[in-house]
Amino acid sequence: MSRLAIKNLLRPAKLHLDIGRTRLVLENGKSATRHKLVTPLKPGIPNNELLAELRAGLLSLCGALPSGKRTLEISLSDAVARSWIVERLPGLASVQEIEALASDQMSHLYGDSSSDSGEWVIRLDATPFVHHWPAIALPKALLDLLIEIAASQDWQLGKIQTRFVRSFNAERSHFLRRPKLVVYSLDTPDGLTIGIRNTQEWLSLRTHPPLAILGSPLPAMLRRDCQATGLALDDCRIQSLQWSVKERRV
Repeated sequence: MSRLAIKNLLRPAKLHLDIGRTRLVLENGKSATRHKLVTPLKPGIPNNELLAELRAGLLSLCGALPSGKRTLEISLSDAVARSWIVERLPGLASVQEIEALASDQMSHLYGDSSSDSGEWVIRLDATPFVHHWPAIALPKALLDLLIEIAASQDWQLGKIQTRFVRSFNAERSHFLRRPKLVVYSLDTPDGLTIGIRNTQEWLSLRTHPPLAILGSPLPAMLRRDCQATGLALDDCRIQSLQWSVKERRV
């Protein structure tokens, strides 16, 4: 047996937890276990009652698995997280200044009070030499809960991504050549996320209510987001991302 094969055997098995607004889905290989939330998750900071319900649901899912070391990867509904584009300002000299800029722009975009910004954990892809950086913010209380659950099961916590980011990363390896401008969309019962990028950087990243609630066709929403970015939809390639979790209606 090769060293690579031995290394793969010793590597902890992967689990995938998807957190939707109304359901939790824990995938272990080809099997999936589901838990329905009595109280749907909403955008913003979850209160103590909702956190307690989430904790109970997560522990119930974990308890159905045999003990053993695993790596837990998590996807999160885009309707629960925050996604936006940070516009780079000249003169930024440190990571702390970049993080402060992202926090300030999030507060202005979402109308937060000065105390609200500390309740979010911002993850920023500050790629050098570009002018727009994609940012994702997760409620700190939710992230702390996930860390707690993983530790209680002796699991290693792996990637935490929004559904849009996970779907984009799953498909981008198939792109042999990316056109100059691409409009990506992910439509789930939780919401519609639209991202626009060129060959170097993301230009726009927004999550809307689901199409069923909007009452607008997808092309109209794509055109609207393009116009807000100063682009014409006809100049872009359209790429619909697919959500691959076994239980999609969450």
